[in-house]
Amino acid sequence: MVKLFIEPIPPVYACCDTLLTAADIASASRFQNERRRGEHLAWRRIVRRELGRSVVIDYNEVGAPVVDIPNTYISVAHGGGSVAVAIGECAVGVDIESAERDFERAKERYMSLMEQQLCSDALWPAKVWTAKEAMYKLYGHRGVDLRDDLQIYAMEAAGSLLRGRLVDCGDCLIDISTTEDNMVVALARFADNT
Repeated sequence: MVKLFIEPIPPVYACCDTLLTAADIASASRFQNERRRGEHLAWRRIVRRELGRSVVIDYNEVGAPVVDIPNTYISVAHGGGSVAVAIGECAVGVDIESAERDFERAKERYMSLMEQQLCSDALWPAKVWTAKEAMYKLYGHRGVDLRDDLQIYAMEAAGSLLRGRLVDCGDCLIDISTTEDNMVVALARFADNT
């Protein structure tokens, strides 16, 4: 089972938040930019709220966050003033992007010709971008070409469920949704973990 949390990023009032730990505040202090500190603390707050304040949050060899609870996986993303956190019993990947961002200009760099022809929806380039970013996080390796190594090959349920393939890793399912505040969210998981 995978739980997805999407929340606005609140102003940074870390010293007043009882869920955050001294380690969270210290970790956030490495960011010079207040927006980045807020993003960092927002996802950590969700993880602590859902998994307990004492959960140890660390990073794996590719820089993705991990927790010290067996068979518990997390993925985080932020964009457009919101944060998305996926927590599951299997590996997951999540991404969130503003639908108002111009994905059309760069689509040749991350979409194959087949992917471009799969759908004519105006949000299709944004959906494919978020799907591939979520797939990249699910894949968990560096050096991946978004266009060639991560492929979207089918669309179901009016574009809300995509099927993708990760090079040397198998198939995955990607749930796509659009929030009320015009954010596109993608949640990826391996196809055999449905």
